[in-house]
Amino acid sequence: MDAAALRRLLELRGQRVSLTDVQRALEQAGEPQFAGGSEALSALSAALGSLGTEKVRLAATRAEMLSERHLPALVEYQGRTWVLAEARGPRRLLDSGEGSTREVEAADLDQAFAIWFDRPAHAEERDRNGTRHSAARLLAGALAVRGRILVEVALATLLTSLLAVAISLFALQVYDRVIPSFSHATLHALAGVVGVLIVFDFVLRLVRARLLDRVSAEVDEEVSATVFRALIGVRLDARPGKVGTLAAQVAGLESARAFFASSVLFTIAEVPFALLFIAIIAFIAGPIAWFYGALALGALVAGLAAYAKLDSLSREQLEAGFRRNGLLVESIQGAETIKALGATWRFSERWREATKEIAAMSLRARTAMVGAATVAQSLASIAYVAVVVMGVYLVESGSLTVGALIACTMLGARVIGPIANGVALITQAQQAAQSLRAVDAVLDLPPEREHGVALLSPASLGHELVVEGARFCYGNVPVPQLDVPALRIAEGERVVLLGPPGSGKSTLLKILSGLYRPSQGRMLLGGVDVALLDPELVRRHVGYLPQDVQLFRGTLRENLDLEGTVSDDLLLQVVRELGLDALVRDHPRGLDREIFEGGSGLSGGQRQMAGIARLLLRRPSVLLLDEPTGALDHMFEARALRAIVNCLGPRDTFMLATHRTAALPLASRVIVVQQGRIVLDGEPGRVLKVLQAHGERAGQCAAPNAAVPA
Repeated sequence: MDAAALRRLLELRGQRVSLTDVQRALEQAGEPQFAGGSEALSALSAALGSLGTEKVRLAATRAEMLSERHLPALVEYQGRTWVLAEARGPRRLLDSGEGSTREVEAADLDQAFAIWFDRPAHAEERDRNGTRHSAARLLAGALAVRGRILVEVALATLLTSLLAVAISLFALQVYDRVIPSFSHATLHALAGVVGVLIVFDFVLRLVRARLLDRVSAEVDEEVSATVFRALIGVRLDARPGKVGTLAAQVAGLESARAFFASSVLFTIAEVPFALLFIAIIAFIAGPIAWFYGALALGALVAGLAAYAKLDSLSREQLEAGFRRNGLLVESIQGAETIKALGATWRFSERWREATKEIAAMSLRARTAMVGAATVAQSLASIAYVAVVVMGVYLVESGSLTVGALIACTMLGARVIGPIANGVALITQAQQAAQSLRAVDAVLDLPPEREHGVALLSPASLGHELVVEGARFCYGNVPVPQLDVPALRIAEGERVVLLGPPGSGKSTLLKILSGLYRPSQGRMLLGGVDVALLDPELVRRHVGYLPQDVQLFRGTLRENLDLEGTVSDDLLLQVVRELGLDALVRDHPRGLDREIFEGGSGLSGGQRQMAGIARLLLRRPSVLLLDEPTGALDHMFEARALRAIVNCLGPRDTFMLATHRTAALPLASRVIVVQQGRIVLDGEPGRVLKVLQAHGERAGQCAAPNAAVPA
């Protein structure tokens, strides 16, 4: 698959992405090929998803089958990938994606393989320019795409319901015709036919369950991927501080998906047939049908009453569940601290109180749900007794036969089932709705890629960093944590950032990296506002290393090369430069040694070295490091700094926040930050003299600086 052609296709559909991003997306998807069949389409779909192209289904066919509405499309012609851009009568316009086009006869493409987007470009444009997707719309859209399967499910339900009518008619015939004459031949014939129908019903139910499972799995995969991309794409400065709560909100999608993909489908398919059965009962036994009609109406009222009662209760229960899940995540992450400080009892008590609160709410919700179900069951029993009593009088009057009465009671059982399921569905709908609202809260968080904004992705970008009138506030705190009226880091500068804890050093680095956006003002990279640049482009140019290095479950190799694009030669070179080769050599699996969640099993220094290696492997042109050697001894600190310097080119920009003196000789400029403001900025020698002149105050601002002259 040619990256240039795919980029051109997306451009024609109104989505601007860089060629490098497309190449990376195709590499990560396993380089899908035209001849790869459904696996290639799945891989290409994954690549498009990583590029921000959502809700697009791919389809493959021969180029001769395409019409105007399918264009633009990808087509394989003469051994390479082209964009089939236009149909000009008997001729077709092909675009290489590299600035050249050519016209060919339509007949030349008769046997060519083509891939097209099974979704109009203008519809996709509406999605980008309109409101963001809600969870309900995502689920509805995913189900609508699979409408054919759902129609097959409805057809299977229709046939199984008709088989229920056949069994009721079998009972009617046996009681009214076979028993009076003891006609064994008729009995055996009827039993044989019904036996075949029962086998058919068995097969249909299995097929229906299989189809629903397939729909459920596909919907889960599609919607979950969309929600996960939205979660990952949230701006870091807009993300809620409660990680456990955020995780629980996303997990709520599972229950909502199960509700819509199975419960709703079954009930929606069966309820109409319950009404059909009532009509058949009315045809057979007349007034008896009124009892089942009253049953349906009474059950509906009970379900709606429970739904209203569960409205506020479900919301409170969901929020309490989020809080408890946050406590669980927090306790697991901080288990060492909790045990070391003897605070186990405190967290156990908080867990007990949270569980008690949820249990009380669950009991109230369960009471409402059980109440509605009990009312429906009681009404069903009353309806059955009333039908039998009424039926006796009708049989006595000769207007109804015994067989017809039995058939009506059997059909009545098929009426009661969907109605009871409908009542349960109404009560469950409230919980599903609350789960969807929780997912909506995630989807509503501000994304890095604003909808309807064509982000810039220039082929070349300068390395200069400029901050203009920047102020930053965390969350809803009105007091700014950082206030920088103006700051310029020239291309090729080496800057060391000093300041006491909480002074704003880390916040400044996050803003310079583009991970955080200023609450006021702007940050420019290479003369362009970062808010207008494609985030992936910014990540390639700007490398940021946070204080706390996060390692992920997998191998050491996977953690060092998260993108999976680094050669083994470069990987080994960086590992040796940093001294990580001992970590590799001391383990029998080398670079494939297993890393547990959060880097458990590695020391703080080893995790920090892994973070530095991860950054150097990316070879960014701007390096921003936040206390990169805080957990290292002097020998490894010197080694790490030497490796960082060796990685820098003459035009590369470098900024390091530290409280240690080892990095000061690398600096061409020192900036001192205090209380969110830049208080000193200049050549290292001059800044250090000013700090020393302030005596004790200098010790508070940059404690290690007193040792610099030695």
